[in-house]
Amino acid sequence: RGQTPATTTDSFIHNRIIDNTMSRGDQRERDRAKKQAKLNQQKAKRDGDPQQRNANDAAKLQAKVAAKKLKEGANAVPVSSGPVPRKRVPKKKEDTMDDMLMAGLSASKKKGGKK
Repeated sequence: RGQTPATTTDSFIHNRIIDNTMSRGDQRERDRAKKQAKLNQQKAKRDGDPQQRNANDAAKLQAKVAAKKLKEGANAVPVSSGPVPRKRVPKKKEDTMDDMLMAGLSASKKKGGKK
C-alpha cells in the first residue's frame, strides 16, 4: 500500500509492544479511582475534632456497658454456695494382652466368600 516492508514490520512490532503493555486496558485506572473514592468515604466518616470524637465514643461505650449490666441484672440467676457434686465417670476396663492382640481380628473369619 505504499509502505515499505521495513515500515510494516516496525509498525507491527510497535503495535504488539503496545498491546502487551496495555492488555489490562483502563482497569488499573478504574481500580485507582475506586480506591480513592473508598478512602474519601472513610475520611468523611471521621470528620470533626478528634477530642470530641473520643468523648462521643467514651459516652457511647459507657451507655453500652450500663445497658449490659441492666440486662445481666434482670437475667441474674441466684448462685448456690453449696458444693457442686462431681460428675460420675464410669471406670474403664483395662485391656489384657490377649484383648489387645485380638482387637483387629474377627471371631468368625472364613476363607473365601459367599456363594
